[in-house]
Amino acid sequence: MRAKAKKSSRGFSLLEALVAMGVGTLLVTVAAQMYTSAANATWVASQRAEMQQDLRAAENMMVKDISMAGTGLTGTPGGIGLVAGPGVVNAIYGCDQAQCYLPVASRAGVNFPLNPTPFFYWIIPGNGLGAQVFAGQGNTDAITVTYADMQFALQCYNVTFPSSTQATFTIQSPLTAGCQSPPLPQAVQSVSDPAWGLKAGDFVLFTNSAGGQAIGEVTINANGAASPFTVTFANPDNARMNQPSATATGSLQQMMGQPGTTAVRLLAITYYIDNSTGVPTLMRQVNGQTPVPLAENVVDLRITYDTYDANGNFTPSVLSPVPGTINTIRKVNIVHLTARSPLQGANKGYQSLDVQTSVSLRNMSFQNRYAIN
Repeated sequence: MRAKAKKSSRGFSLLEALVAMGVGTLLVTVAAQMYTSAANATWVASQRAEMQQDLRAAENMMVKDISMAGTGLTGTPGGIGLVAGPGVVNAIYGCDQAQCYLPVASRAGVNFPLNPTPFFYWIIPGNGLGAQVFAGQGNTDAITVTYADMQFALQCYNVTFPSSTQATFTIQSPLTAGCQSPPLPQAVQSVSDPAWGLKAGDFVLFTNSAGGQAIGEVTINANGAASPFTVTFANPDNARMNQPSATATGSLQQMMGQPGTTAVRLLAITYYIDNSTGVPTLMRQVNGQTPVPLAENVVDLRITYDTYDANGNFTPSVLSPVPGTINTIRKVNIVHLTARSPLQGANKGYQSLDVQTSVSLRNMSFQNRYAIN
């Protein structure tokens, strides 16, 4: 009989098993490190992209609003005097119908600059009015710019004041050429329209044919189904604009009985940083409406101003122009608009992004040297 071949039953030695395990562990460790590095890089890139997108969007909106300062507004160059005189309380800004937000340190409201009486400048610097985000760096800045709401054809209404706390808006019939210049984008909107109409907190500039002007704050949403509409400017309003008992120039009482009175809604827009929730947020407030968040994790806002008067005197990078020279601001410099990532990276802390830009104020510097008599 032939002997059967013996089948080999020899396995790995202990040394071979240890080497194989070591090599396998090394490969798994390298793969894990590569995955972690790729994940961290992806996280960092996505955080930075999101931060840059948010910051650029906020900067673009700020630039648009600042560049519009003074657009569609007439009167004293750079602004209009507010009601003043015996018994008059100075008007304030940075408030809605329930509370004030500026300066963030006290939330007491900010007095309008004096020139020499309270003056509603079309651009108002706010050095140090915003929140302090980092200890030792001081309070951040704020800025307020104002221009006419050219999308709401309020100028196509004639206005009368049956009292110093109410105004009646009657649509012009037929519409005058002046109220349609520039051409209206659509039909004249209703004063009580829920989207376009006058709401509590809106600022309205009134001008009569004699050149008189006054600003009032709407205190009750406009009502009425058709022209004429009734709008209330009661006292007190939180911005202290109305003061119906005042008889001085710039008061609503001075508008009573004046012919040829028209109106335009102002867009007084304030930017500032709020840190009351622990998340520093760039806020945007329109007139006396409640501020809304524009971008979160914005940790710094620093602004300077270049002034250039009619005599050719140029002063660059002013932190806070003194009242009386605010109307000579010709350029706004956003020196720092800084965002920080909401979360820390692995052992690398927070990411930050800073943008800077300068904005020329075309409507603040325009002078018609070729007026036709």
